[in-house]
Amino acid sequence: MTHTRKPDGDLKWWSVGIATFQKLNLWLSFVFLTTALVASPARAEEGISYPGFRYVDPASLTPPQFQPLGAVLAADQDFAPWSFLDASGQLKGIAVDLALQACAAAQMQCTIQSMPFDQLLGQLRAGNVSAVISGPQLTPEIAAEFQLTRPYFKSSGRFVVRTGSSIKAPDVRSLAGLRLGMVANTSHARFLEQYYSRSALTPFDTPAAMLEALRTGQLDAAFGDTVALAFWMDGEASRGCCSYLGKAMVSEATFTRSLGFVVANGADDVRSRLDIGLDQLEANGTTASILARYLPQPVW
Repeated sequence: MTHTRKPDGDLKWWSVGIATFQKLNLWLSFVFLTTALVASPARAEEGISYPGFRYVDPASLTPPQFQPLGAVLAADQDFAPWSFLDASGQLKGIAVDLALQACAAAQMQCTIQSMPFDQLLGQLRAGNVSAVISGPQLTPEIAAEFQLTRPYFKSSGRFVVRTGSSIKAPDVRSLAGLRLGMVANTSHARFLEQYYSRSALTPFDTPAAMLEALRTGQLDAAFGDTVALAFWMDGEASRGCCSYLGKAMVSEATFTRSLGFVVANGADDVRSRLDIGLDQLEANGTTASILARYLPQPVW
């Protein structure tokens, strides 16, 4: 689910080649976009599969014996499904479970404090916490000020259509001339404007308006954040109308964002141990199990 308070910035990606090869490059780029998230899947013991989002350091799988280390971590209290307070006031979420499991794997005693988004980085700067596990985007500015773990997840974009639609694939040719919904002035809209200009792109002010238009047949397909779309399709508003079209896509230049932990400068032991723990969780299938616990359906 998208956190509405986070800025919609861009990160460096790739550029299209010289004019002579533009059509070839576009086709190759599209192949990359539609396959990147399904390559090299990791598997949990129960058979759940998901993409390997991080480079797993082989040394992490046989780490040395550590001296005990304590750390206080901070999490956004309103960033579901990554971190949130449930009805009983307990902190839950993907990032919370991953952080606690990573700490245990790397022999750290960790506690997690929940707080509003606008307090997270201030508490990290003040030295009151060792790391922030959810909330801030991993922007170049954040990376210049703090340490970052390697990502444990990358966001993606995906098309949805009404169930039973005759559209077979999400490629540029298959969607040419069709009505594609997008939320205006977003990174997902910029992606469609760059690659799907042959379609009838239809902007909406909000995701809810776009998805209702899809449900009622005013659109042939809609494009947005894969996780947010999964929750919409699983919720009452969709009335069971719709399903994904094709696989998840990534575009570092527009909508793809990395999720990882932000660690205070000087807390090198905390960062290295969190990375070791996250490596172990991805390799042994725990990350896949945690994602499956909080996401209503696979998103890749």
